[in-house]
Amino acid sequence: MDVSSEYQRDTIRRTLLASFGALLYSATFIFCYWLGYVLIDLTNLVILLSTFWAGHLATLGYVIFRSKKALNLPSMTLPHMVWAIIFVSISLYHTVEIRPALMMAYLTILPFGAFRLHWRGFFGITLFTFSCYAIALFLLQQSRPGHWSPEVEMIIGLTFLLAMLGYCTLGREFSMLRERLISSNQQLSLALSKIEELAITDELTGLYNRRHLINVLDKQRAIANREGTPFVLAFIDLDNFKLINDENGHGIGDKVLKQFSELLQESVREVDLVARYGGEEFVLLLNGLKIETAAIVVERIRDSVEKMKFSDERLAMTISVGITEYISLESAEDTLERADKLLYVAKQEGRNRVVRQALDAETVG
Repeated sequence: MDVSSEYQRDTIRRTLLASFGALLYSATFIFCYWLGYVLIDLTNLVILLSTFWAGHLATLGYVIFRSKKALNLPSMTLPHMVWAIIFVSISLYHTVEIRPALMMAYLTILPFGAFRLHWRGFFGITLFTFSCYAIALFLLQQSRPGHWSPEVEMIIGLTFLLAMLGYCTLGREFSMLRERLISSNQQLSLALSKIEELAITDELTGLYNRRHLINVLDKQRAIANREGTPFVLAFIDLDNFKLINDENGHGIGDKVLKQFSELLQESVREVDLVARYGGEEFVLLLNGLKIETAAIVVERIRDSVEKMKFSDERLAMTISVGITEYISLESAEDTLERADKLLYVAKQEGRNRVVRQALDAETVG
């Protein structure tokens, strides 16, 4: 399961959980009305509940719709919380005697912020909650003074404020912990990507290494056997490279290898593969080409190398190349070995040439 699917599942699960909580609170509120602890007529009660559930179901439907369409799901945590806090505050305005019990609904809403809100968001939603509660009490005192006890409301308010402060503190810790976890996961992903990159690339040239070449060859061989797609291997060796190191030092030799690697990468297509096989030996995997076309590509590379000057010392270099086309059902090792033998032929015939697979080992260039 990918990260996007997990995120969608988590969002839907939290949305459904919030809906279950809203259903329980609505049922409790209706039960309190039946017992006579809610001072509201039936028409207004229906309007209040209908308005709340219309908004809640609209949000729920939006989340489910985007999930079925495989669209990105925005976080609906904050809208859900704000809508529920407003509903609870309005219900408290109409409630007498058992208002402190129904205030517990605030404490069931606020923890949902731990999943998505940053630490500033915790303080903001806490301030919003306390403000809604204060407004509800103020309106209650204005409209029904007989149901207002300043001493009791002050004690309830202070207790509620302490609970909110505790929530802010814990919320901030949750947020910081979540952010550290996200940061750690990102760093771990970057480290794993770097390790994977190092495992398949040559440290000096940045080309793919021999291990990755063999893996790709096995996959390309399977495609060729299944679909008949041709591919060509070119085994390349820098002529007399040992003399470069002996006469100019390994630092200059490394610069020559890097410059030659850049030339190879610029000379092939994105669908092809360039690998450093070891030392001064390189391999090209040319996909979808027959050997006649591949020979033209490789000959162009050989000619470019012959005309170039390498490193700050402006050294002249040449290459010898053996190229061969994959033969159906043979192993990747057999194809590589045949290209290597053709490279040896190019060396024996005087270097600076391309020898391709043919009945008479025809020389190109």
